[in-house]
Amino acid sequence: MPSVIPKKVATKVLSKPQLSLAHLDLSFATIYRVEPMDRIKLIRDGIPARYINVISDSMGITKETLFKFLNLPKSTIDKKSVANQMLPIEQGERLIGMAKLVGQVESIVSESGNPEGFNAAKWVANWLEKPSPALGGEKPSAYLDTVSGQEMISDLLAKIQTGAYA
Repeated sequence: MPSVIPKKVATKVLSKPQLSLAHLDLSFATIYRVEPMDRIKLIRDGIPARYINVISDSMGITKETLFKFLNLPKSTIDKKSVANQMLPIEQGERLIGMAKLVGQVESIVSESGNPEGFNAAKWVANWLEKPSPALGGEKPSAYLDTVSGQEMISDLLAKIQTGAYA
């Protein structure tokens, strides 16, 4: 599975004391695996608005779909992206939450099987739009606009990994 950055670079980034998305080259798996305190610092330091392009391109979905999933204001983020500005904390946190979900799936596949040829970002984009019996028939994407909803979806992915939900 090709990551946003090569594994060699991701390992180097993890060993740095300062975690940063300044160049938008932090892999999804790295965002998922990093300690919560480091992820909080990353969010507080600022998530570039243009990071939405990295996530939407990786997932094979439009920015508009990602705006809808995360309940993000399109015009504000587009303006901030053009001006190379950071997102407010709550918006950056939702965006990092999406990257974390993709990283979780990357990690699941690499731990559980052969990740070769598997595109976690595109799989997540597809899975988010399928109604889930575990969610009473709702689509997982309906819960991505809050941190608690993202945590619930993350828990569901973990249950799927263990076979609790098919």
